[in-house]
Amino acid sequence: MRIVLFSPRVGERPRLGVLFRGFIVDLATYYRDLYGFEPPSYLFDLGEFLGCRYSRVVVEEILSSISGSVDGVFNHGLDDVIYYPLTSIYQRVFCVAVNYRSHAEETKIPIPSKPYIFMKPRTALIGHKQPIIIPKVSRAVDYEVELGVIIGRRGKYLSKERAKEVVAGYTVFNDISFRDWQLPPQKGLGLNWIHGKGMDSSTPVGPYLVTKDEVDDVNNLELKLSVNGVVKQHGTTNDMIFSIEELITYISQGITLQPGDIIATGTPAGVGHTTKTYLKEGDIVTAEITKIGKLTNPVTKEK
Repeated sequence: MRIVLFSPRVGERPRLGVLFRGFIVDLATYYRDLYGFEPPSYLFDLGEFLGCRYSRVVVEEILSSISGSVDGVFNHGLDDVIYYPLTSIYQRVFCVAVNYRSHAEETKIPIPSKPYIFMKPRTALIGHKQPIIIPKVSRAVDYEVELGVIIGRRGKYLSKERAKEVVAGYTVFNDISFRDWQLPPQKGLGLNWIHGKGMDSSTPVGPYLVTKDEVDDVNNLELKLSVNGVVKQHGTTNDMIFSIEELITYISQGITLQPGDIIATGTPAGVGHTTKTYLKEGDIVTAEITKIGKLTNPVTKEK
């Protein structure tokens, strides 16, 4: 299943949909029509949807009720909607620094002995086709294509063997970075992760959550990022230093993972900072991962 957070038009409340026969099925609208009640809150919030044991049954009943063509008032073309990032009200966004061997090599950073985790605020996240905004205070805006892991169940102190049990699925994540704020480190204090990674409206996520049953080998996916059609990054997930299971195990020590949380698992070589080639207004950035999707965003300056 492919789940999307979208709105049919400007001004309407974002809601969850699923891809079906080439269209986005509006679950909230179908629910109202099928059951005769106002749609529940879990059809408007990814974390609540993933944590609700009835949600998948409701989706199956809605899809079963559709007969013939799905080209109708409750369904929308993929190019006819507003995409929102896959967010949840209580969501945390965990990111992993230097988790690809090729990226460690290009940055001349030694292979870490354990995962190095930082976080992004939800206010940094944007959806497919929404603009990456270059803030007034940065002149070194960089890109990083990453596989995003979306958590579907609560979990704490998870073993490596049980880590995948809490995974709902995967998405494309573009870890936009502000290198002139992130670097250089302050003496004795380290890097500025908050401003270096978390400025407003900067980090594309999506377009879909692809449930894990649709991805047979998550350890051998191809990642690619292009700017204006020119490939800048190209790698595979088998270059990860720490596996998805190891990352989940590490993060869950003392921290309860919640449905809707995202873990961005690191980026391969090719980031702009190594050549001092940064994003500029008018650029089109496309991050894609085989079997997961393609995430495209224009770049604009903050007004």
